[in-house]
Amino acid sequence: METRPALTRAIHLNNYISVLRDIGASVDRELARSRLPPCIEETPDLYVSIPVAMEWIARTGHDCEPMELGLLAAQKASMSSMHPAMYSAIMGAQTGLKRLETVAALCRVEDSVLVMHVRQEADNVRVICNMAGLERHPFICIGEWLVLHAVISVVRSVAGPLWSPSELGFVSSCRPAEAVYAAFPNARVLVGQPCTSIVVGRADLARLAFGSAASTSDLSASLASDAAQGNQPDAWEFVNLMRMLIQPYLNGGHIDVAVAAELAEVSRRTLQRRLKFCGSSFSKILWEARFELACTHLGNPDMKVIDVAMTAGYESPQHFTRAFRQFTGVTPSQYRHHGLKSDRHSGRTMDQYELDEAGTQ
Repeated sequence: METRPALTRAIHLNNYISVLRDIGASVDRELARSRLPPCIEETPDLYVSIPVAMEWIARTGHDCEPMELGLLAAQKASMSSMHPAMYSAIMGAQTGLKRLETVAALCRVEDSVLVMHVRQEADNVRVICNMAGLERHPFICIGEWLVLHAVISVVRSVAGPLWSPSELGFVSSCRPAEAVYAAFPNARVLVGQPCTSIVVGRADLARLAFGSAASTSDLSASLASDAAQGNQPDAWEFVNLMRMLIQPYLNGGHIDVAVAAELAEVSRRTLQRRLKFCGSSFSKILWEARFELACTHLGNPDMKVIDVAMTAGYESPQHFTRAFRQFTGVTPSQYRHHGLKSDRHSGRTMDQYELDEAGTQ
């Protein structure tokens, strides 16, 4: 069986280095005699050995329990520490469920041995995070904390900064520090588990991600940015602008790429090329626009679900329910029942999503 080297981006190690400096550890001396690369703090996008890093962290911070070290470093981490491409893909997804699925699909960008999947469990979703080959490492909790906190950060990006999981499961057998219970007072913290995992309520993941929306009057200026001059387009803003542009036409029936290009005052080819450059397509933004519009109308209790489906341009209530569940993990009725609010001006796009082209026509 092939053995995959366990590597992670150095920026995650740097969170631990920051914590170790805060607690007064001899970081520079220990770095100088370690097997870690020299000047590691200056090369955040390079990759380092996970076992070497975990052993060094535990040895350098020996006055602090590994579980507490892990928590402290995780609290310093943020989603902006992720690889830019991964961060963009995650934030481009429109719901918490889609964001977690994106994390699961792309997690090896950050950690070469991390395997993640999202499992439905009654009213909850369990996100399982296995660091293959490191399960028996004595300091595995150091790595587990960063993985679990990444999931927490993603959920908080849609459920709010005060969201807390109902359960945290660790492969590590290390006893949780009191600081862990203080940070997550309403969560069950389990150690010695068969896998690293975190439990999230389905309703929290069904929420529509919010973002600031630019005016559609900015569309022409956005289109005018020339990739040939090295200007990277803002995919979130451009795709969001296009979604906003086509939404008013959904209630009137079919809108195709030619009409959308005319509205944007560009050629069909230019629009398609720009969307592709942003990692999207007209079919994707059409699906997204319908979904976002449907969320808005579901907030109106006087509007029947079947009317919401027709207004948003879905072919049938069945097609609406199927598509809506793919975005949120719940049905439109469940979404409404939980009182989940939406904002039609979400500044996000869907990424890493396989679209059934025929189903959008």
